[in-house]
Amino acid sequence: MKITKLKEHIGAEVTGIDLREPIDAATRERLRAAAVEHVALVIRDQKLTAAQYQAAAENFGELMPDQDRRFLVEGLPLVSVLSNRNKDSTGAQAKVVSNATWHTDHTNQEQPPKFTMLYPVALPDKGGGTSVCNTRAAYEALPQEWKDRITGMKTENTLISSARMKIGNPDIVRAQQDSKVPPMIQPLVRTHPETGTKAIWFHKGKTERIIGMSPEETQQFLEKLLELTIKPEFVYLHEYRLGDMFIIDDRASMHKAGFDYDHSQHRMLYRILVRGDRPV
Repeated sequence: MKITKLKEHIGAEVTGIDLREPIDAATRERLRAAAVEHVALVIRDQKLTAAQYQAAAENFGELMPDQDRRFLVEGLPLVSVLSNRNKDSTGAQAKVVSNATWHTDHTNQEQPPKFTMLYPVALPDKGGGTSVCNTRAAYEALPQEWKDRITGMKTENTLISSARMKIGNPDIVRAQQDSKVPPMIQPLVRTHPETGTKAIWFHKGKTERIIGMSPEETQQFLEKLLELTIKPEFVYLHEYRLGDMFIIDDRASMHKAGFDYDHSQHRMLYRILVRGDRPV
């Protein structure tokens, strides 16, 4: 097995391993450590069924269900399907470019995932990659006054923020309107439980407000913070090849799907989430 760095601040690829086969504890720890160190890790040349992909993902921790239960692999409730052919209840495309935003997954849950894992099943001829930003490095690069300003801020997180209701998927909007679950309070800057490092950490589409701000002020503030965070040197664009098992450390990053492809072609990924800790 070989691990090769892809960019100075983010990204590495793994070659020379077949995750259809059992791996020993030392190899498992090398892979986990590489995902934490490099934030985005691609394990190349895998030939996995959905069930084999789930088994391979278990090397990275306890798996957790996706909160969106509409699009799952039959018989495998921990493997969700991301596809440009998924439809909402109105028959429209379930995910559209107007809703694409930089985010970390499931911030409205008490224990959001530590890793988001993606495995392509069908790909367009070009485009449709996933961009990942190392928000640990971005935090370290912030001016001190910005670090002082945001450290200690708390966010209220829901299934979808009220500021995005008009453009949101109608099924998610309806679920939020019907929800009796109170907002989940999370830190805007979280501390990584394994490394002790700090990272900018939020989901703009799920942030109802930063405590002390209105929802409108919150969205404007987060947009400004994104401008300071998403810098080319901290971003890795993963352009998928079939056989890629792509792993994102959600505790030190934000990511965003690309819509820059021919939508008459099929883009489908399997997604698996690994349970994380309560953010602090």
